[in-house]
Amino acid sequence: KKTELTAFDTNRTGGVIAINLREGDEVVGAALIGPDDDLLLVSRKAQSIRFKADDETLRPMGRATSGVIGMRFTEADELLSMEVVREGVDVLVATEHGYAKRTGIEHYPQQGRGGKGVLTADPKSRKGILVGALAVQLDDELYAITSGGGVIRTPVKGVRHNKDRATMGVKLMNLGEDVTIVAIARVTEDETGGDLPAG
Repeated sequence: KKTELTAFDTNRTGGVIAINLREGDEVVGAALIGPDDDLLLVSRKAQSIRFKADDETLRPMGRATSGVIGMRFTEADELLSMEVVREGVDVLVATEHGYAKRTGIEHYPQQGRGGKGVLTADPKSRKGILVGALAVQLDDELYAITSGGGVIRTPVKGVRHNKDRATMGVKLMNLGEDVTIVAIARVTEDETGGDLPAG
Protein backbone atom coordinates (compact mmCIF):
# COMPACT_ATOMS: atom_id res chain seq x y z
CA LYS A 1 0.00 0.00 0.00
CA LYS A 2 0.99 3.65 -0.30
CA THR A 3 0.62 6.31 2.39
CA GLU A 4 1.46 10.00 2.18
CA LEU A 5 4.63 10.84 4.12
CA THR A 6 2.84 13.58 6.08
CA ALA A 7 0.78 10.86 7.80
CA PHE A 8 3.94 9.89 9.69
CA ASP A 9 4.66 13.44 10.89
CA THR A 10 4.22 12.87 14.62
CA ASN A 11 6.10 13.44 17.86
CA ARG A 12 5.00 10.15 19.41
CA THR A 13 8.12 8.50 20.83
CA GLY A 14 6.67 5.01 20.56
CA GLY A 15 6.13 5.27 16.82
CA VAL A 16 2.90 4.88 14.88
CA ILE A 17 1.15 2.10 12.97
CA ALA A 18 2.26 1.96 9.33
CA ILE A 19 0.06 -0.92 8.14
CA ASN A 20 -2.66 -3.18 9.49
CA LEU A 21 -1.27 -6.66 8.87
CA ARG A 22 -3.54 -9.60 8.13
CA GLU A 23 -2.96 -12.85 10.02
CA GLY A 24 0.14 -14.64 8.73
CA ASP A 25 1.37 -11.61 6.79
CA GLU A 26 4.54 -9.58 7.33
CA VAL A 27 6.29 -6.51 5.92
CA VAL A 28 9.10 -7.28 3.45
CA GLY A 29 9.89 -3.77 2.23
CA ALA A 30 9.27 -0.05 2.58
CA ALA A 31 10.50 2.78 0.35
CA LEU A 32 9.97 6.42 -0.56
CA ILE A 33 8.40 6.71 -4.02
CA GLY A 34 7.30 9.37 -6.46
CA PRO A 35 4.48 9.43 -9.04
CA ASP A 36 6.87 8.63 -11.89
CA ASP A 37 8.35 5.53 -10.23
CA ASP A 38 7.50 1.88 -10.85
CA LEU A 39 7.44 -0.92 -8.29
CA LEU A 40 8.84 -4.39 -8.90
CA LEU A 41 7.62 -7.25 -6.72
CA VAL A 42 9.52 -10.56 -6.82
CA SER A 43 8.42 -13.85 -5.25
CA ARG A 44 10.53 -16.70 -3.89
CA LYS A 45 9.38 -18.93 -6.75
CA ALA A 46 10.76 -16.47 -9.30
CA GLN A 47 7.61 -14.63 -10.36
CA SER A 48 7.83 -10.85 -10.78
CA ILE A 49 5.46 -8.02 -11.55
CA ARG A 50 6.19 -4.40 -12.45
CA PHE A 51 3.52 -1.73 -12.15
CA LYS A 52 3.20 2.04 -11.81
CA ALA A 53 3.31 3.67 -8.40
CA ASP A 54 1.06 6.59 -9.40
CA ASP A 55 -2.17 7.40 -7.57
CA GLU A 56 -4.36 5.85 -10.25
CA THR A 57 -2.70 2.44 -9.90
CA LEU A 58 -1.87 2.62 -6.21
CA ARG A 59 -4.06 5.15 -4.44
CA PRO A 60 -2.85 6.61 -1.12
CA MET A 61 -4.38 5.11 2.03
CA GLY A 62 -4.31 5.84 5.73
CA ARG A 63 -1.68 4.28 7.97
CA ALA A 64 -3.96 1.78 9.73
CA THR A 65 -5.17 0.00 6.59
CA SER A 66 -4.20 -3.32 5.02
CA GLY A 67 -3.60 -2.13 1.48
CA VAL A 68 -4.48 -3.76 -1.84
CA ILE A 69 -3.18 -6.80 -3.70
CA GLY A 70 0.06 -6.04 -5.50
CA MET A 71 0.76 -9.57 -6.73
CA ARG A 72 -1.08 -12.89 -6.75
CA PHE A 73 0.83 -16.07 -5.95
CA THR A 74 0.75 -19.68 -7.00
CA GLU A 75 0.48 -22.28 -4.24
CA ALA A 76 3.11 -22.11 -1.47
CA ASP A 77 4.74 -18.98 -2.90
CA GLU A 78 5.39 -15.72 -1.04
CA LEU A 79 6.79 -12.26 -1.62
CA LEU A 80 10.57 -11.97 -1.46
CA SER A 81 11.25 -8.31 -2.21
CA MET A 82 9.88 -4.96 -3.31
CA GLU A 83 12.09 -2.59 -5.30
CA VAL A 84 11.54 0.91 -6.67
CA VAL A 85 12.69 0.78 -10.30
CA ARG A 86 13.45 3.41 -12.90
CA GLU A 87 14.66 3.20 -16.48
CA GLY A 88 18.33 2.23 -16.79
CA VAL A 89 18.58 -0.06 -13.77
CA ASP A 90 19.23 -3.79 -13.80
CA VAL A 91 17.37 -6.38 -11.74
CA LEU A 92 19.82 -8.67 -9.94
CA VAL A 93 18.58 -11.96 -8.50
CA ALA A 94 20.52 -14.54 -6.49
CA THR A 95 19.83 -18.09 -5.32
CA GLU A 96 20.63 -19.96 -2.13
CA HIS A 97 23.36 -21.97 -3.88
CA GLY A 98 25.35 -18.91 -4.95
CA TYR A 99 24.08 -18.33 -8.49
CA ALA A 100 23.18 -14.87 -9.74
CA LYS A 101 22.33 -12.87 -12.84
CA ARG A 102 21.21 -9.37 -13.77
CA THR A 103 18.71 -8.35 -16.43
CA GLY A 104 17.80 -4.88 -17.67
CA ILE A 105 14.53 -3.48 -16.34
CA GLU A 106 13.38 -2.99 -19.94
CA HIS A 107 12.90 -6.77 -20.12
CA TYR A 108 10.29 -6.57 -17.35
CA PRO A 109 7.04 -5.36 -18.96
CA GLN A 110 4.92 -2.83 -17.14
CA GLN A 111 1.68 -4.57 -16.12
CA GLY A 112 -1.42 -3.92 -14.09
CA ARG A 113 -1.29 -4.37 -10.33
CA GLY A 114 -2.66 -7.63 -8.90
CA GLY A 115 -1.54 -10.19 -11.49
CA LYS A 116 0.89 -13.11 -11.24
CA GLY A 117 3.46 -11.34 -13.41
CA VAL A 118 6.25 -12.95 -15.42
CA LEU A 119 9.18 -15.23 -14.66
CA THR A 120 12.38 -13.62 -13.45
CA ALA A 121 14.31 -16.92 -13.23
CA ASP A 122 13.84 -20.64 -13.84
CA PRO A 123 11.74 -21.90 -10.90
CA LYS A 124 12.61 -25.54 -11.69
CA SER A 125 16.36 -24.96 -11.59
CA ARG A 126 18.54 -27.03 -9.26
CA LYS A 127 20.42 -23.84 -8.43
CA GLY A 128 18.12 -23.19 -5.49
CA ILE A 129 15.30 -20.85 -4.57
CA LEU A 130 15.66 -17.10 -4.84
CA VAL A 131 17.03 -15.39 -1.73
CA GLY A 132 17.22 -11.84 -3.03
CA ALA A 133 16.24 -9.45 -5.81
CA LEU A 134 17.68 -5.93 -6.10
CA ALA A 135 17.49 -2.98 -8.48
CA VAL A 136 21.14 -2.12 -9.14
CA GLN A 137 23.47 0.13 -11.11
CA LEU A 138 26.68 -1.13 -12.72
CA ASP A 139 28.91 0.64 -10.18
CA ASP A 140 27.07 -0.81 -7.15
CA GLU A 141 28.46 -3.50 -4.88
CA LEU A 142 26.54 -6.08 -2.91
CA TYR A 143 26.85 -8.18 0.21
CA ALA A 144 25.88 -11.84 0.25
CA ILE A 145 25.16 -13.18 3.74
CA THR A 146 25.68 -16.90 4.27
CA SER A 147 24.00 -19.41 6.56
CA GLY A 148 27.33 -19.82 8.33
CA GLY A 149 27.37 -16.17 9.37
CA GLY A 150 29.84 -15.05 6.72
CA VAL A 151 29.57 -11.96 4.53
CA ILE A 152 30.87 -11.95 0.95
CA ARG A 153 31.30 -8.63 -0.89
CA THR A 154 31.24 -8.51 -4.68
CA PRO A 155 30.85 -5.86 -7.41
CA VAL A 156 27.63 -5.87 -9.44
CA LYS A 157 29.64 -5.73 -12.67
CA GLY A 158 31.01 -9.16 -11.75
CA VAL A 159 27.52 -10.62 -12.17
CA ARG A 160 26.87 -11.65 -15.77
CA HIS A 161 24.23 -9.65 -17.66
CA ASN A 162 21.52 -11.79 -19.24
CA LYS A 163 18.66 -10.61 -21.47
CA ASP A 164 16.60 -13.73 -20.79
CA ARG A 165 14.55 -13.38 -17.61
CA ALA A 166 13.69 -17.08 -17.43
CA THR A 167 17.25 -18.35 -16.87
CA MET A 168 19.09 -18.66 -13.58
CA GLY A 169 22.54 -17.25 -14.27
CA VAL A 170 25.98 -18.53 -13.39
CA LYS A 171 27.93 -19.32 -10.25
CA LEU A 172 28.74 -16.10 -8.45
CA MET A 173 30.56 -17.52 -5.46
CA ASN A 174 31.79 -20.85 -4.16
CA LEU A 175 30.28 -21.93 -0.87
CA GLY A 176 31.41 -24.47 1.68
CA GLU A 177 29.62 -27.75 2.23
CA ASP A 178 26.12 -27.26 3.65
CA VAL A 179 26.52 -23.46 3.42
CA THR A 180 23.91 -21.41 1.56
CA ILE A 181 23.22 -17.78 0.78
CA VAL A 182 20.38 -16.46 2.94
CA ALA A 183 20.18 -12.82 1.80
CA ILE A 184 21.77 -10.15 -0.39
CA ALA A 185 21.96 -6.37 0.08
CA ARG A 186 23.39 -3.35 -1.72
CA VAL A 187 26.46 -1.73 -0.16
CA THR A 188 26.05 1.94 0.77
CA GLU A 189 28.47 4.33 2.45
CA ASP A 190 27.56 6.02 5.71
CA GLU A 191 28.61 9.58 6.55
CA THR A 192 31.86 8.43 8.16
CA GLY A 193 32.94 6.62 5.03
CA GLY A 194 32.13 3.15 6.31
CA ASP A 195 30.02 0.67 4.41
CA LEU A 196 26.51 -0.33 5.39
CA PRO A 197 23.98 -2.67 3.80
CA ALA A 198 21.28 -0.66 2.02
CA GLY A 199 17.86 -0.89 3.61
